[in-house]
Amino acid sequence: MATSAAPAPQPLPRAGTGGAARREAHGALVRRVGLVAAVRLAAAAGPVRFAVDLVTEAPRPGRVSTGGDRLRLVWIGQRRIPGIEAGRWLRVEGFLSEHDDLPTVFNPRYELLAGAPHDPRS
Repeated sequence: MATSAAPAPQPLPRAGTGGAARREAHGALVRRVGLVAAVRLAAAAGPVRFAVDLVTEAPRPGRVSTGGDRLRLVWIGQRRIPGIEAGRWLRVEGFLSEHDDLPTVFNPRYELLAGAPHDPRS
């Protein structure tokens, strides 16, 4: 008796430069170095969580928007994490999922980085 295997999860699109969509599979381990572009505050009556948007490229001089990949990071059970604020560079690691049609990592491991962009291979 043959059994059919469950289909592989569909990859999630990631915003990229050059207009070409690159993909990573749902549940894949991702490692990124990026800039906190936005901090998302949760309502006092809502679920306890702290969320930020991480981008892999800082804005060019004279520009407001950022480039590269965008990744939402969500820490469940936290309303704030000291040191994580807009403009801060982080190194993060976690498992990719999708939430509100955005690539998201819940409860990622993180390292606070100082200063200018860092080499993501380090």
